Order: sequence, then C-alpha cells, then structure tokens
Amino acid sequence: MKNSATNIVLALISVCLLAGCANNRDDRREGPKLSPERKAQLYDRFVRRWDLNADSQVTCEDVNLQRRALFAVLDADSDNQLTSSEYRYVKFEDKSFLFHLFSDVDRDSSGAISLSELNDVKHSQFVSLDKNNDCIISEAEAEVEARERARDGRARPEGGGRGGRGGKRPTG
Repeated sequence: MKNSATNIVLALISVCLLAGCANNRDDRREGPKLSPERKAQLYDRFVRRWDLNADSQVTCEDVNLQRRALFAVLDADSDNQLTSSEYRYVKFEDKSFLFHLFSDVDRDSSGAISLSELNDVKHSQFVSLDKNNDCIISEAEAEVEARERARDGRARPEGGGRGGRGGKRPTG
C-alpha cells in the first residue's frame, strides 16, 4: 500500500514537472514579451517598408503597387506586356515567382504576361502574414512575423525583393 501511494505521488510530481517544462518551452518559442511602445515601433518600421500608397496600412493594394513598379522595370520595350525573356527576371525581384513558370502566369496563353496576370500571382510573403485573409496586415499579424524572425534569427521583414524600389534588372 505504501509503495502504490509513493508511486502515485511520484507520478503526480512527474506530470507537474513535465507540464512546467512544456509551458516554459512555449514561452521560449514565443520570444520575449514586447512592450506596447516596442510593438508600435516595430509595426511602424514594417509599415514604412511595405506601405507604398502611404495610407499607413499594409494592404493588397501595396502589393499591387509593388508589382506595377516591377512590371514597369521589367517591360524593357514598354509594350505593357512581359515576354518570356523579360519575365525571367521577375523571380530575382519577387520571390513569389520562384516556382511559377511563364506558361502558368500567362493564363490566357497569349504568349505575353499582362500586369493583371502578374498581379494574379499571390505574393507569398504577404499571404503568409495575412493570417485572416482580409488583405490587411494588422499590427498583431506583423508582430507574429517579427517574433518568428527574431526566434529564427532571420533578417527584418521585407516587401519582397527590390520590386519597384529602383532595383535594376540583372544582366546576363
């Protein structure tokens, strides 16, 4: 009887210790708690990087503006279409296109990509940030990304390449 009571007590202590360790692991995964001022500072920096239409929000419209600028840079002959030779540079500027073949983006099979077709490709980083799919990156959604980057030791949040920020097309 004494041994079974001791075993039960030891089992309860083990469960409590394991639960405590699991909670501590979750806290480490989340990263340090940020003060409201630091959260606001990080979000302001995030907005400055992504907010191309200067409306103090990060939205799908900002992605479309980025794509429009990228399109203009890549459209070497200014015919409002990207040929396959012009399109091949898009993946250097916007990583969303790394796995999209020209033929996949050219949905109407016209042999050229329009701005509309380019915009139809979801921006992979924006989509991963916009957890509720409302086309707006909230402060809470940006904070999740900042915490993940800090935990993983990754660089600061970016808008995806130089797309439209004056980046030059690679040569060769």
